[in-house]
Amino acid sequence: MTRRIVIQKGFPYWDTEVPFERSLEQIKAMLRKHGCQKIAEMTDGDIAKVVFEKEGRIYLIDFPITYIEKKNRHQKTTELAMRISGRIIHDRIKALLVGVEVQYMGFHQAMVGFLAVQGPEGRPVALMDRVDDLKGKMDQLFLPDPGVKA
Repeated sequence: MTRRIVIQKGFPYWDTEVPFERSLEQIKAMLRKHGCQKIAEMTDGDIAKVVFEKEGRIYLIDFPITYIEKKNRHQKTTELAMRISGRIIHDRIKALLVGVEVQYMGFHQAMVGFLAVQGPEGRPVALMDRVDDLKGKMDQLFLPDPGVKA
């Protein structure tokens, strides 16, 4: 599920000048460093994904579609800013892989949210997106709400 987000002035990453392509190359380099194989990217307009394999498991990173909001006295407009998406995902992957490097967690544990699973239409989606799709249908997996009396 590709998320769409609107960033307003003053939000993190608002003023990043790092091009999306540079972030994408840095992400792929981090994955290669951790032994990932078959790294592929797909960009189509405002949609961007990275798919890779590690030890027989397939992972899918879906970049958010990010817009910046611009205001003037008369109107509010939005402008596509994939450079922001690139930095958001770059920093997220970097943080997860630092956890692997310091042996806080294993690679598969760190990246489990990106594990490719079958989506509702049969296409692969990231596990974290599938969990979002199943809201309300997975209650048995979670601890009871402490505010609810049994």
